[in-house]
Amino acid sequence: MSVSGCLSFRAHDRKSSTAAAFSSTELLAVLGVLGLLAVLEVSALAHNKGNSQRAVCADNLRRLALSWLMYADDNRGRLAPNRPGGNTNDWVASPFDSPVSGPDDPRTITLARLYPYNKAIAIYRCPEDLWAVNHPRTGLRMNVRSYSMNGWVGDGALGWVATPDVFQKMVRHFQVRQPDQTFVFLEEHFDSINDGVFVVDEYDVGRNARLIDFPAAYHALGANLGFADGSVRFRQWVDARTTPPLTITGTLTLNVASPNNPDVAWLQRITTYHK
Repeated sequence: MSVSGCLSFRAHDRKSSTAAAFSSTELLAVLGVLGLLAVLEVSALAHNKGNSQRAVCADNLRRLALSWLMYADDNRGRLAPNRPGGNTNDWVASPFDSPVSGPDDPRTITLARLYPYNKAIAIYRCPEDLWAVNHPRTGLRMNVRSYSMNGWVGDGALGWVATPDVFQKMVRHFQVRQPDQTFVFLEEHFDSINDGVFVVDEYDVGRNARLIDFPAAYHALGANLGFADGSVRFRQWVDARTTPPLTITGTLTLNVASPNNPDVAWLQRITTYHK
């Protein structure tokens, strides 16, 4: 090949390479698209993870409800004990009941009445509940329980104030009359769990409504609730007063006025029988 031929070939090759290359503007556009795809993928993964953990939480509540129903079947329809400030003779023990040593102590579950029907401590805690307590001897330890029981349901339950409609049995007098409309378990706010009971004030309504205990909001400001028929429903809380931030120090004030709170009104409808 002649020298002129070589020069001609190289010039043509250089021109082709330049034409095939990306301009800086095109590179920036491609990088922008890739970045957007990465953000969308991370968001999708986070969303899927949240849905998965919410599903695990719902399954926990179904298994607890099954244990609750099995207990009643073994005790002639008598519901699992659920007394305020309860001990190991209740469905779970209070974190402050002897011989247990706090909300991180698994004995609040294993020594109590419902545990023999499903010997899995994990079903008592929502997977989104990642808060821990600072144990004086062992340091930070995970709280073992995220769920509490409707204070109007259970043997020995007291409801709130002068309670006429407490459910203590599955049959006959004091029976659960609307199982598909009466919640038994729900996720409770970390700073609100002081025993196994979740109290709803049925008497003060509308502008006089009060939040006695606070529900949890681990699932995008919502919570799962387990009902007496074994079903589980998800509630997206709509009032910011229902979902105060975690204090971790146990200084959340309970029993507070919450006038015209739609979340309180909803809880009142599913707490006990309404004619």
